[in-house]
Amino acid sequence: MRGYEIDFVPSGQVLGKGAGGVLGVAQMAKGISSAFSVLGRRKPHLVFGVGGYASVPVAVAAVAARVPLFLQEQNAVPGRANRMLGRMARRIYLGFEGAAPYFPAGRVEVTGNPVRREVAAARQQGTPLEAGDTFIVFALGGSQGARAISRLAVEMARRVKREGHAMKFVLQTGPGEYEAVAATVREECLPIDPFPFTERIGEVFAQCHAVVMRAGALSIAEAALFGRPCILIPYPHAADRHQERNAEEFCATGAGVWMRQDEATEEKVLEALLLWSSDPRRRGAAANAAAGFSRPDAAAQIVRSALRRIGKGEALRV
Repeated sequence: MRGYEIDFVPSGQVLGKGAGGVLGVAQMAKGISSAFSVLGRRKPHLVFGVGGYASVPVAVAAVAARVPLFLQEQNAVPGRANRMLGRMARRIYLGFEGAAPYFPAGRVEVTGNPVRREVAAARQQGTPLEAGDTFIVFALGGSQGARAISRLAVEMARRVKREGHAMKFVLQTGPGEYEAVAATVREECLPIDPFPFTERIGEVFAQCHAVVMRAGALSIAEAALFGRPCILIPYPHAADRHQERNAEEFCATGAGVWMRQDEATEEKVLEALLLWSSDPRRRGAAANAAAGFSRPDAAAQIVRSALRRIGKGEALRV
């Protein structure tokens, strides 16, 4: 879709000792064999792993073939794949400082997480957001949406309408729930602009004052890029509770607050939003902290660092 050639390499999760584990090992072995073929054909100068079991076959093949391996870890708690591969990687680039203790000392570099080019472009091209009379809240749950976030936004909008607050919600729903949410908004005349998932998410960040969302690493990086204070509600079933650790590190800077899902009632979340909407100084401090957490040049920093480490520092202008 974006014009890049892709080589697909099999992989599988190695879970337990039963049939699932055996199948995963077989898929992994098949993937490593396929990865050797890809590396032989492509002859890369280096290999990047970004976590997940899908990255393991190529990373293992790269190490065996003596192709330099680099990792990028998005979350404050690394997944099992990156923890294992970290012992073999030349350098591990971290989105969160909290991930550092999981890797060999001296091999980590905190660069922040790269954001998509179109999101960065929206920040550069957008006009400064006026304070205005209406406080605009962007509520989102990622590419699949989050029903808990959608329900929360609807309940808060009902309360805002009932209590007469000058607040509006822009809500990104999951594709399967957009019609139902839109129907509720129309029937009840709620202060919500709902929309299904879009790749042009940067344009929405540019037009909001605050964000309510999960605590995914890349969503945090995008919100920080725009200097938007956040209320984070980590996905409660995330592996190793890594979203909670992401939220803790981000919010420790003063860039927002986080609540566990069972604590994030419409009353508590709306109370936090009203503090920002009624106190520009408080909101400004949180926005500055969010912007301070951002690493707009993360992608370029990672590439430059990796190229230097393989003696190709002048090979690419980034």
